[in-house]
Amino acid sequence: MPIALAPPQIDAKPKGRVPPGGFGQGGQGDDFHRQGPNGGGNQTSADSYRLGMWLALASVTMLFSGLTSACIIRLGGSQDWRAIEIPRFLIPNSLLLLASSATLEMFRRRLVATTTRKARFWIAITVLLGASFLAGQLAIWKALASQGVYLSSNSYSSFFYLLTGCHAVHLLGGLVALVVLAAMAFRELQPTRGQRIFADVTAIYWHFMDGLWIYLFVLLFFWR
Repeated sequence: MPIALAPPQIDAKPKGRVPPGGFGQGGQGDDFHRQGPNGGGNQTSADSYRLGMWLALASVTMLFSGLTSACIIRLGGSQDWRAIEIPRFLIPNSLLLLASSATLEMFRRRLVATTTRKARFWIAITVLLGASFLAGQLAIWKALASQGVYLSSNSYSSFFYLLTGCHAVHLLGGLVALVVLAAMAFRELQPTRGQRIFADVTAIYWHFMDGLWIYLFVLLFFWR
């Protein structure tokens, strides 16, 4: 009479230590691949955003470098280059923009050290200063137009409107980002990692626009 043999028992569990939570269940194995061997995944992500912003600013630099070259060449060969005096409100308006960089840094520091509640004041002031600067620029253009200085009046006025107008358009984009930051700060009590990264990237852009404005100021009123 044949003897029935039971099939051998196969251990389906892998040998070795299984990470808590199992394989593919969000355990240490997943964390390792997500963060990297040194746990530096988050830092790499933040650096990627910053690198992307610097690459975008490189294109802005190329744009204004081209405009600067055209301005200098026109200055050397133009017979209708008639520079204007510094508009009355231009210096106070410039100080508003510089002050906005300081208040933005205050916001960033408090966003790292405390809750968003203590940082809300500074981002609100930054938005107000940035909007005031753009409003001041519009008032300056209107004042110049009332004096008969238009875009097509002469070579200098053309470059003045072109350079300051391009700067204002780029700054408007930064102001939109500041408004988004303010909305995030007033919506959330505790700052998130994404909010801090967004604040860092926005600060890079905003400070660059401030430095660009100082450069344009020197170019338009001291490069004769």
